[in-house]
Order: sequence, then structure tokens, then C-alpha cells
Amino acid sequence: MNEAVPDIAETLFILPPDVKLLPVAELSARVRARIGPGTEGQSVVTRQGFRVTSRLVPQPLALLIGEFRAPSRLTDAVLRFARSNGQDPQAVLDLAFDALATLVEARLLVPQGAPEATGPGPSLASGQDFAGFEIESLVRSLEDSEVFRARAPDGRTVALKVARDARPGVADMLASEARMLEALRRGDSPELRSHGREGGRTYVAMEWCDGVSIGVAAQQLRAARDRVRLHDLVGRMLAAYGRLHERGVLHGDIHPGNCLVRDDGRIVILDFGHARRIGEPKSTADLARAGIPQFYDPQMARAILAGTVPPAASPASEQYAIAVLAYMLLAGLHPIDAPSVQDELLRRIVERSPLPFAARGVPSWPGVEDVIARALSRQPADRHPDVSSLARVFASTDLPPDLMPRRRDIADRAFDAALKAMRSLAPGPRWRRDTAWLALRAALALEDVELLAAADRLTACVDAGWAGRTVAARLAQARSDPRAEARAIHAFQAAARRLTDRPQFAWAMLASAHILEGSASRTTEAQSLAAWAAQGLRRLVPAAKRRQLHAAPADPFAAYVALSLVRAGRVPASAALAEQLEDLAVARSGDLWLWALAHDVFADERYRTLALSVSLPQRPLTRGFALLRLYQLTGDRRWLVDARDAAAKASESTTPGWAVALLLAELRMPEAAMLPAFPTVFGVPIPVAAAVRPAGPTPMAGRQSTR
Repeated sequence: MNEAVPDIAETLFILPPDVKLLPVAELSARVRARIGPGTEGQSVVTRQGFRVTSRLVPQPLALLIGEFRAPSRLTDAVLRFARSNGQDPQAVLDLAFDALATLVEARLLVPQGAPEATGPGPSLASGQDFAGFEIESLVRSLEDSEVFRARAPDGRTVALKVARDARPGVADMLASEARMLEALRRGDSPELRSHGREGGRTYVAMEWCDGVSIGVAAQQLRAARDRVRLHDLVGRMLAAYGRLHERGVLHGDIHPGNCLVRDDGRIVILDFGHARRIGEPKSTADLARAGIPQFYDPQMARAILAGTVPPAASPASEQYAIAVLAYMLLAGLHPIDAPSVQDELLRRIVERSPLPFAARGVPSWPGVEDVIARALSRQPADRHPDVSSLARVFASTDLPPDLMPRRRDIADRAFDAALKAMRSLAPGPRWRRDTAWLALRAALALEDVELLAAADRLTACVDAGWAGRTVAARLAQARSDPRAEARAIHAFQAAARRLTDRPQFAWAMLASAHILEGSASRTTEAQSLAAWAAQGLRRLVPAAKRRQLHAAPADPFAAYVALSLVRAGRVPASAALAEQLEDLAVARSGDLWLWALAHDVFADERYRTLALSVSLPQRPLTRGFALLRLYQLTGDRRWLVDARDAAAKASESTTPGWAVALLLAELRMPEAAMLPAFPTVFGVPIPVAAAVRPAGPTPMAGRQSTR
């Protein structure tokens, strides 16, 4: 029996209990910043387990959607809403009808009595008989189907995939999956056991495969820092998809949950409901195309943004999705800094290139990154000839060579001496926040709990000013101590609010960005600090306005502070900030740190070019930190060699030993290397309007990344 299409005018619709409807103002500041500007008064609508990302709706529509917490016809809900808000019901219906129809189509509003209306609970109970299979447990629940672990009549365990209802589209999908599994006959897919209909619901029973999601397996290897086995895992995944394509099949729904690592290490590809034959006519293909938006290729993303029919799935488009999966398994993050809202995510897929691992806080892997970057080319013709070729080239890559010199020199001795002094708290000059910061960074670099304890004792001796409380807050974050973090943030704000000197205030603003970027909590103190920083930013970066002949020049440091807060996810990028960056670019003012951070935030290649064109600092210590920033920007490991040489030169100069030790500590974790968010005894290695060289060859021209 086929399910009738609901009469949208007469059906009673209800908002399922698992649908979340949250005002943007109630989201964390980090999420609000990721969503972007212009979202005040809007709400996010999302549903767990669905193949749709969050949707933004204006507040009036959100209030109207709330009318469906109880079953209601669309017209009745509109009438109640209009009366309670003193509006014309017909005008409200005209404005909201298309939006409500879209929510019905997306099954965020469902007919009363539909399975989804009662929440995500399983439709079959443990021990229940279904088509001769004994249900054991629910494994996976989606909007259109459920997967159960069940026992077949012969005693074998099976994965039983059952349509939630009698919708024709779902029945066709499961029938297609059964045909595909039967044609593939195991290999890299489960073995088909049976398929049919029971009580009007289509089902597919297939071989039960013990194992874990490839995402879980990769996370365990990343945590163990076992790149050899991680490389092998990703290589086996690529080879499995390559064999699938060689057999003429496109999977059609690439994501970690559809790729299983069996206990014996074999890769099994799951869920062939959207699979089709390569070259299959469009009439039998899924024109809407399946998948999760994070894995869409640029052509698919562009079509959705334009409101046109997406191009048919192809080996090249699936290669892109597989490469996204490979990048995520290797780095633990998406290749593009992806927001949570679908339209902005799709725009970035169309416009931005994959970030190097180092820019995502992951050790660079040059050969591997080059192979994956080619598969992620925006133009299909620029990708690998096929997935099998991608797998073969990937298999030929290896761990990067250790370019760091193994010699021990005066710099290492300075590092050892500094660590020994911190561990023993040896008598010496008055302990400053600089030393406490070094103890914290060295503890993180070496994963040394003894040094972390020393950092705690040293921080207790630091003055109660805003800079000292910055160290205390970052230490509390490193120790996962939310109470200590809240106390440090409260003390930081108390000190920062008293500042009247503009340079000191600007530094405190930068420190607030550092604290907020490291904070994962939504404590009252963190939210209060974010609000203070957003308000203070208006003092540093005036509102955008038409350029005037006698306007004050843009301030590189203020722009750097603003970018830091944007990267921390606490404020959106404003028109004023974009205007200041444009002024600085035209004036050829700014330095490496400013332009590298601008590239981090906007992924604009022009900023990357500016960063690679500036003069490096001459002082060895500051130069070493600059070289670390270049490594993070490009992923080119040769910058690390130069930074190590700069540390050696700094140790032979009058640079304090603790400062050399700090550079060496950052060299041990170069992807996460950072500068203190306060002035130090070795100068101010932060944007100071360093002149940008004219276009043409520069000392760094031969060291730019090819990506």
C-alpha cells in the first residue's frame, strides 16, 4: 500500500519532538560567529539524524512554526498566529506558505500519526518478529529507514534495514540497494541475505559486519599519533572505493558512517540505497543526489546555491567526496573551515581551496596533502583520472622526512637549563609572567605534568594584572579546570576594564581573543568577556564609512585584534574590518602576522600573497616565530629548519635564555605555535605596520607552497 500524498491544506501537521528550534541569540557565541552577520532575530531549525544541515528562519516564522507543537492545519496555525500578533491572516499566509511547504517537504513538519511525529524511537521492539527475523536492537535511525541487528531463521545475525513507512521513494531505494548488493556479491560490500515487503514496509536483510566506523578507527590512530597505520587505513579505504568504481558502481552517499572497518581490518562499504551504475541514464538516477552537504563537490554546491538541478553524480564528483573523507580521517577536520549553516558552507566549497594540514593545527604531510589536494580540485578535469589512480598514488606516499637537525647546540642547552630552573623553582630574578608562560607552553609541548604543576606554582606568583590573568586562564584551560578558568576570566575583566591607555587596552583586547579561543565553555564569565570584547572592538575599529581624504590611517594592530576575535568565533567579520584591511593592502602596510591571520579568517589568496611578500624580522628570535607562522600558513616544513637555525642564532646573542627556550618549545608543536598575547622582553612581534615589499622576487619567493 502506497502512502498518499498529504493534502497540505487539510492535513494536521505537527513538529516532531526531536526537531530543535533555537533562537540564534541562545546559541554559543562561537556558533553565532560561524553563522555569520545579519542573523539577529533569527532562529535555527534542525533535526538530529537527518541529511539536512541547520536552517535559518526569521523570528516571526520561528514563532509560527512553534504553533505546530500541537497538531494543526496550516491555515489554523496561521490564523492563531495572526490574531495573537494583530496581523492580517491572508497576508501572513501569503508570506509564509512557501516556507511552511518547504518544511513539510523536508519532513520537519510531518502529518499527525506519521512515525516521525512520535520522535525517533524504534518502530520495532527487541524480540519482535518481522518477516521471520527476530529483532535484537536498533542500530541506526534515519528519517526514511531504520537499521536493526536481527537474527535470521537459520540463527545467523543480519543487518535488517526497514523502511519507516510505505512511501514509494523509500521502497524503490531499498529495492535498488538489494539489486546492487546482489550484483556486487560481497567483496567490499555486505552479502545480501534477502529482501521483500512485510506489512507494507520494504526491507533488506544483509550480512552483519562486526567492526567500527572508519571515523572512529581513524580518531583512535590520530590520538595514538600512529601515522603509519593511519596512512594504511586511508589507503585501504581509497582502494575499496577504487574497486567499486572499477566495477562500474557509484556509491552516492559518502560519509564516515557508511564505511566500516571490520575486526580483521577489511574495509566494508555500507548503504547502497543511492548507488547507481556509472553511465546509468538520468531517468533511473536519483536526480536530487544524496549525501551530506559537507561532502558535496563544487559543481553540486554551485547548482544548489543557484537553485538549478544538480549535475548527475559522476566518478569525478564522487572522487571529490572520497577525498574529503580521506582529509577528515587524516586531519580530523574538514578541508575547508566549514560553518554550520548550509548556504555558507556551500559558498565556501565553491570558492575556497583546501587548507594545508598545518593551518588546521595538524602536522604537515607534504606528499599526502598534495595527492588529496589534487582530488579536491575545484575543476573535475584537474582531479586524478579515477579513484583507483588516486589510491595508487596515495599508497606511494610516505611519512615526511625528518628535516630538523639532530645536533645539540647552545640553544638546546638554554632550553634544558630553563626547564631545570622551572622544575626546581631555582632562586633567581623575580618570576615574571614570561616565565610562567614558558612553563605552560613547554608543558604542553612535552606533555609533561611536572612542568604543568610548575606553571601552576609560577602563575600563582604572577601579578594580578590583565596579562598575568591571561596566563592563568590559559593554564586553567590546559588543565580542564572550568572553575579556575572562570576565576581567571573574572579577574582579567576586572583589570582590563580599568585600562585607559589605548595601547594597553588594545593588548588586553588581543589577550581576550586568546582566552576566548581556548575556552570551550559557555560560562557566564566567558560570555561576559565575549560581550566586553565585542563592545571594546568598536573603540578600536570605527564603523565602516566612505573613505575621506583626511581620514585617519588604518591601524594594523587594531585590525589584527579584530581578526583574532573573529577567528576565536566571538564576533562576526564586519564591513569596517574589511574596509580597514583593504586600506592596509592599498597602503602596503601590515606584516606577516596580520596577513596570515587575514588568510586564516577569509581564505583569500590575496592575503596569503601579502603574507609571503613581507620582509622577515631581522632579530633572530622574532624571525624564528615568523618562520613558524609561515609554516602554519603553507605547510612547508623547510620553514621549520630555518626557524631552528634562528633559535640557534638567538641563543648566541643577548636574547634571554627563557625567550630562546620559548621558541624551542613552540618548535616542538609548530602547528599549534603561538605568540604570547602580551608585550614581552624581546619586543613586540605583532603587527607594527612593517613595510610590504614591492611586487617581484623576494627572499621568500622560492619557498612558497605550490598549493
